[in-house]
Amino acid sequence: MPLRHFAVLLSGLALTSLAGCTSLSPQNAAPAPAEHGQQALVQAEDCCASLAALPFQALDADQTQRLKLDTSAPAHRFEDGKSFFQAFALPRDAGPLSFELTSTIVDGQVFAPTVLVLDEAFQPSQRIASDKFRYRGPSGFAPARLAAAFELTPGPEAAYLVVYSNDAARQGSTRYESAEKVYARVRGLALPPGPDPVAEHAATGNVTLASEPHDSGGGLLTPILGDRATTPTPEPRPRATTDNSSTAVERTSDRDFDYRRMIDAALKAGDIELAMQLAERAEREGQHGTRAWLAERLRAVSP
Repeated sequence: MPLRHFAVLLSGLALTSLAGCTSLSPQNAAPAPAEHGQQALVQAEDCCASLAALPFQALDADQTQRLKLDTSAPAHRFEDGKSFFQAFALPRDAGPLSFELTSTIVDGQVFAPTVLVLDEAFQPSQRIASDKFRYRGPSGFAPARLAAAFELTPGPEAAYLVVYSNDAARQGSTRYESAEKVYARVRGLALPPGPDPVAEHAATGNVTLASEPHDSGGGLLTPILGDRATTPTPEPRPRATTDNSSTAVERTSDRDFDYRRMIDAALKAGDIELAMQLAERAEREGQHGTRAWLAERLRAVSP
């Protein structure tokens, strides 16, 4: 669309943005740079003298929740390094449970999780290391992310679950698909040349934990065997959500989708209509202020 048409677009966009909130909620705010999170982790006090003293939350057998892994989360020095974490008590008499843990790549950084399973005596009985989490590219409204699936049977050998990161994982990085390539793929265009960006492994991040009974038929998970990155991910059936110290979410993949990165790619390609459609979709998904943000971007390039 020619730049001379921007004025008309801006007028409509500005009027529409006045109807909604023009500031981002904390849930949708961009994370702090990775070095800020690491500095906060270094300065954070160790919450607990032992694994038994960790603040455990009750975990339902069938739920999806966003884990609060930011600088306000508790920190503990595990045997493989200090980390912000979330800890859960597995439901008793629940039978085998299937889990999926995903960590979204946002603004060039990602939390590389480790899952520690504790027995009834709060001793480590199983560990799912960060290298078991495979990269999954954007698909539909699911963002680029690290993901792993595993199964546990609550009981004497699996009574508690802890999600954290470690020193070794935070030294690494993950290469992910660029916004320009995502845009080209969505629009059926030739992929642009050049290397993909690299996400730094950070001390904080956007992590979601989903669980369901293993015999529910939802097809959510299988044991970690081989590389699941090339396996299509079935859509899980709707699950109950909880709201405790972790923030419950619904339609997680929509809310996590990085609309602003896609809008930037659309603007670079000159596709203003698509940029506006994405802004409207973001507003509907609760990312308030996206229309106003797009209007500012358009003003910056208009004559």
